Amino acid sequence: MAPIPNPGSAKGRLAVALRTARARRGLSRREIALRIGTSIGTVQRAESGHDLPTLETAQAFAGACHLDMERIETLWRKAAQRGRKQPLTRARPLPQIVDTAELGLALRQAWELNGCPSADEMERRARVRAHEFVPLSRSTAWRIRERDQSVTSEKQLFAYLVACQEPEKRFPLWSDTWHRVRQAKSRGEGAGDARRQWLEAAEAAQHLREVGLTPLERFPGHLAPWTVRCRRRACRQVSRIRYADIVATAYGCRICAGIIA
Repeated sequence: MAPIPNPGSAKGRLAVALRTARARRGLSRREIALRIGTSIGTVQRAESGHDLPTLETAQAFAGACHLDMERIETLWRKAAQRGRKQPLTRARPLPQIVDTAELGLALRQAWELNGCPSADEMERRARVRAHEFVPLSRSTAWRIRERDQSVTSEKQLFAYLVACQEPEKRFPLWSDTWHRVRQAKSRGEGAGDARRQWLEAAEAAQHLREVGLTPLERFPGHLAPWTVRCRRRACRQVSRIRYADIVATAYGCRICAGIIA
């Protein structure tokens, strides 16, 4: 078995993880190939450290060897990023995105982190789950990734994320971001206005946590009722407060403070 060149690189660490896991399970390359439905050559290249396998192959390999899927996906994405000739698109973290342009950058970055799959490949991947979401044509995939078209619906957003093999546990975060951008656009807010609102909401939620409360819904404003839960283990009660009262009195849970009978 040929040694892995540069085993300390992201691609090398991925190859080491796959090769070591296969050896520990006592499986041959042929057996892995049969289990994941691919060729022996593909398995050999995946664990060689010379070529980066597709994310699908790496995931299937990890599943067959009972590896930590999240670790393998992280190694693969780092290797894909290091192998890029062009710098990665800079995008804000999803919770900070407030307008269409910023969301477009994040969608472009998701495509790059997946190794820049072709539009044909994206269409093929999305087709597998078209019955859950919507079909994603190669032209639509191309326009979204090139930021020539905005995502028009939540289902189209999910179809694009499937095509980019984005972890499904992140879908709710993407959904919240898309709805926030859509609402800001419908209100005619610019990025500056929307960002100020986002910062105010984030600051209010942090203030609640500091006084021992967890918000159970989005920040409704200073004067509107806000549903919260007490973080004290002995209480854990749900109540409705106004943020203006929290600021004025510095109370946390009103039940614990005896304000609510």
